[in-house]
Amino acid sequence: MKTQHHSSPGVSPGGRRLSNLMLYAGFSLTGAGTVLLGVLMPVLSDRWGLRDSTAGFLFFLQFLGCSLGAVCIGPDRVRALRTGFGLLVVCCGGLAFSGLLAAFPLLFFNGIGLGMGMTATSLLFSDRYGDDRAAKLEGLNFIWSAGAVATPALLGPFLHTVSLRPLFIIYQGLYFCIFLWMMLGESQPAPCAASKATAAPGQRNPVLWLLLPLVAMALCSIGVETSISSWLTTYSHRADPRSLGTAALTTSLFLLGFMLSRLAFSTRLLTFLGRRRALYILLACTAACVILLTAAHSPTLIRVAAGFAGLSIGPLYPLLLSFLLERTDSGWIFAAAGVGAVIFPWMTGVLSTHYGSLRHGLAAPCAAALLMILLLPSSFRAAPQAVPAGV
Repeated sequence: MKTQHHSSPGVSPGGRRLSNLMLYAGFSLTGAGTVLLGVLMPVLSDRWGLRDSTAGFLFFLQFLGCSLGAVCIGPDRVRALRTGFGLLVVCCGGLAFSGLLAAFPLLFFNGIGLGMGMTATSLLFSDRYGDDRAAKLEGLNFIWSAGAVATPALLGPFLHTVSLRPLFIIYQGLYFCIFLWMMLGESQPAPCAASKATAAPGQRNPVLWLLLPLVAMALCSIGVETSISSWLTTYSHRADPRSLGTAALTTSLFLLGFMLSRLAFSTRLLTFLGRRRALYILLACTAACVILLTAAHSPTLIRVAAGFAGLSIGPLYPLLLSFLLERTDSGWIFAAAGVGAVIFPWMTGVLSTHYGSLRHGLAAPCAAALLMILLLPSSFRAAPQAVPAGV
């Protein structure tokens, strides 16, 4: 199928490239912001005396905010980006000077900012590259992964400092730069008439229940991804308490695999395999790797399993998102998928506290990985393709 690229009226190629560059930078920062809490959690748990259930509730609040932020997106994507990054600037400033009690509402609103920033950017790219959205979304999410994978390594010096205030101020400054661009340099593009003309009547507004299996799979993929990335530093540190830096390295390996697989699937590899075949392969590998990670006792085996889990999980959500965005461009699908990030990291902490072992807590992402495999056949039986099945 011939790929068509649509340009908004009045936007020069140079202006489009600069806009994309800044959007990539902002999206990378949202990746760094999303994994920040998980990397810092061993330090915060020690300083604030947190149980795993309380730590899980902090993850719950942040990802609940992300999910709610996704439904706040209207047709004006740029306005949503301005609001989202503005919230991130304010919340990072607050976290720099707050204690535990203030951290609860600040992390919630920080999550709203992250959710608005990530969702509005994804929808803006989907609008711009409608006929090539699968590869473009894989590429965009590779950029997100690059920000996420760099975070544990860059945070190493801050994990042993007396105060985390300088770290939050650095984040605040970076978010403020993106906020300034959104205010002064970004404009809302006109709707692409050519892209809308190619859609069959009713194609992008199907009956809700037809989308439920795909949405449930997206929910589970986000749940697996966020549960592991949120708790992996803590999990690895408990397996080998001698070095917090090594524990952060385990999360880096997971996110590195995550990033490399998204890079691979942003190339012609996705076209070669076909999206459905790729989905079957990735789901099987994800389930196997998450089970291996949960069963591993050796720190070395945990690191190996984490790397392979990242390779398997990385492309899942953008791939599922490409199927969903063929059927609807509403922000609610991001919010619905984000429920997985709300539920599963929190449930991991609850189960860990109840059974006295984080290994038992990881049963939550294991269950999500297996559920995706069970949902896969009904996903495409209930929701027929808008494009040829081999694509």
